[in-house]
Amino acid sequence: MNQENFKKATALMVLLSACLPTRMLAQETSQRLDSQFVNLVRHNEFNGNVLIAQQGKTIYSKSFGFADVAGERLNDAATTFNLASISKTFTSVAVLQLMEKRKLKLDDRFVRYFPEFPFADITISQLLSHTSGLIDYQIFEGSYQRDFKQIYTLKDLIPAIKADKRALGAKPGERWSYSNTGYGLLALLVEKLSGEAFQDYLSRHIFSPAGMNNSYVTSPLIPIKDSHRATRYEYVPYAPSVFRPVDSVKSDYIDAVVLGAILGPTAVVSNCQDLLNYDQALYAGKLLKAKTLKLAFTPAVLNSGEKVQMGWGGSYYGLGWMILQTRFGKVVWHSGGAAGIVTAFIRNLDKGQTLIVLDNVTHRGLHADAMDAFYLLNGASVAKKKRSAAAAYIAVLHRDGANAAAAQLLTMRSDTAAYFLDEREMNRLGYALAGDGFSAEALEVMKVNTLLFPASFNTYDSYGDLLKRAGKKQEAILMFERSLALNPNYEGAKKALAELNSGNH
Repeated sequence: MNQENFKKATALMVLLSACLPTRMLAQETSQRLDSQFVNLVRHNEFNGNVLIAQQGKTIYSKSFGFADVAGERLNDAATTFNLASISKTFTSVAVLQLMEKRKLKLDDRFVRYFPEFPFADITISQLLSHTSGLIDYQIFEGSYQRDFKQIYTLKDLIPAIKADKRALGAKPGERWSYSNTGYGLLALLVEKLSGEAFQDYLSRHIFSPAGMNNSYVTSPLIPIKDSHRATRYEYVPYAPSVFRPVDSVKSDYIDAVVLGAILGPTAVVSNCQDLLNYDQALYAGKLLKAKTLKLAFTPAVLNSGEKVQMGWGGSYYGLGWMILQTRFGKVVWHSGGAAGIVTAFIRNLDKGQTLIVLDNVTHRGLHADAMDAFYLLNGASVAKKKRSAAAAYIAVLHRDGANAAAAQLLTMRSDTAAYFLDEREMNRLGYALAGDGFSAEALEVMKVNTLLFPASFNTYDSYGDLLKRAGKKQEAILMFERSLALNPNYEGAKKALAELNSGNH
């Protein structure tokens, strides 16, 4: 080998040796992320898609579970999901675009554009930062009682606010309080100032320039055919691998249908790749100027001068974005959650990292799991996740019977490092069994709950309630008497005892 070739060979070896640790580290990170999500799936805690990228390049992407159980269609890279409250970031971008076009100012009073609005001091900035003082969808409680089939839209917001004396829960700017109502008002504002329907504005001014070709707005009143869209599901509490479509679950009807046509706080549908395109369009300045984004990513300030802090993990709230300062960089993000939807969109501005997690089943712990993935991505360790002994016990009870469940419960109860046991969760799951007609199993749960938490008046009250329903009068009386012995002022037990003793039951 001549000297020139030797130099080239040596340079190549140095380059390869430098790249090898980086590749090994990337592979190790991918394996750690995969292990986390596979473990969540194994415990029936995730059903959806994940995409994780650095500097716009995907480093981990995987799909899990079913998009459509009845049709046996699996989630895949093309699957689209309702984003729930991640939609608020698009509403924020729309409002800030109108600000850049000088069609509004953030400190403008909302009443300037809607003179019929009853609260003159609320500003656009306060609506964006959830500091307006407006309550949430409780404003529709009265009208819902009169007509439970009505589907509410943006045009119903201001009349409902005017009709509800409770509508302003706090002085504007006094405190942070999450308000979907406020984001519906912002969608109304976008429509008025742009002259476009809200869904058309997002399509023309955000989805299209960002290259989000599979994204759109849909609602019960704006049906969009999409063969790739994931069906929204609830899991059966006592059989977590079994899913029910949310439109078949009575308790989900209000969320999914009655309130599902209020655009602004929710209703955007997208997939992982489109959200990555959105992320990159924000970095590239295709949607907003850098100084506007900086404003959106700065914590809002209350009247007191304090930064607007949420109750979640030390996050602050800016203009449509949650803000978290970590040792790995400044994170701006948003979570989403509704019936059959749990989502997370996490962006590390300092490292150009993007984490997108979309689930079409109501797995409520997923936001924390998504944040764990962020820390794993950055080489940090995360605490071992404690799981619910109550949920595991109920599942074994329903599948294998009382003896197997009791044995499992005793094992889990002693393993406090891996499991937690919650009285209220046991109670809730017992009632879930009762509601679906599994009365013997429900009674077993309530009985066990009294043994686990003998100092709680509520365990005896709930057991008595189900015994009463089952026609076991004497046993029910004993339970209600025990409940009253622990809490003599509890009116529920007094009423139940009176009914049982009078024979009116």
